[in-house]
Amino acid sequence: MADLTVTITESVTLNNKNHGATNVETISSVTQVDHRIMTATTAEHSIVLFDSTIAAGQFVDGSVKYLRVTNLDASEFATLRVLGNSEEYFVKLEAGDSFILGNSLMDANATGSQSASLANIDSIKADANSGTVQLEVFIAQ
Repeated sequence: MADLTVTITESVTLNNKNHGATNVETISSVTQVDHRIMTATTAEHSIVLFDSTIAAGQFVDGSVKYLRVTNLDASEFATLRVLGNSEEYFVKLEAGDSFILGNSLMDANATGSQSASLANIDSIKADANSGTVQLEVFIAQ
């Protein structure tokens, strides 16, 4: 087992005053890491799957401690589609942007309900706005 250290730093100076911040999180008991760079095209395809068993590109529900998808492209955006429990939401990932999760739970609600009903994510899919984009996927369990 190992510890994963995640450091997020924002650096901005407005009116000669630093308004940046650095936050460090240590995620303990990491036993597996999946790290890959993949190509997303304009045809949507799965980049991460979740289920009750382990398989290629598939992770056991509740086992993910950290997940990051970064768009490595210099100009094009990608769209991530997060699906679970008959619900879904979309995330626009601009060039250079990252999408980060600290677990594999989600809820999406179009009715305006103020209560959350978190459930396991079933899959994360991606497609490129145009052409292809390189996505970096990093998952720690």
